[in-house]
Amino acid sequence: MEKKKKIIIISAIIAAVILALIFIFCSISLEKNEGDNTGKIEIVPEEEISDVQLRETAIELYYIDKNNELVCELRKIDSKKLLEDPYVETMNMLQAGPQNEALHTAIPQGVKINKIERKGDCLTIDFSKEFVENQGEDLIIQGLVVNQIVNTMTQFKEINNVKFLIDGKSNVNFKNGNINFEQIFTRNI
Repeated sequence: MEKKKKIIIISAIIAAVILALIFIFCSISLEKNEGDNTGKIEIVPEEEISDVQLRETAIELYYIDKNNELVCELRKIDSKKLLEDPYVETMNMLQAGPQNEALHTAIPQGVKINKIERKGDCLTIDFSKEFVENQGEDLIIQGLVVNQIVNTMTQFKEINNVKFLIDGKSNVNFKNGNINFEQIFTRNI
């Protein structure tokens, strides 16, 4: 009988310990869940973000300010457009001109892009003859137009150099200019 009492007491103690552990575990779990809910702040956007907004990226376009210095203008663009042909798309945006009225471009009117081709880290841009024919004789502006294009195009990590062609030829210069298009241009920060 004594043995039965000991077994009953030990069983009761084990059952009490197990129940106590279950109670403690449940209490901790509830406190943790309640603590998580009270600290949460739910932010509800005023409008849903569209697929186009999710694909937007910023692109750097370099223009000239009133002090004849290059200034970066950031523009948002659908990255889907950049996937098709990033260099042509970027040049088209650059040629379209700045959105900021205090800036201007040195790319002459009537310039067409014949071809843009990437070989390694060098981007070759073939412009129509209007690029040199419609450019003024101001040497500073001639340098700025080159830097404007080079800085814009070298924002792409894969591009380190830019080569200019005029109707497929590199042995062309600006009027009264000292810029030789036979050279390869790098970013001028």
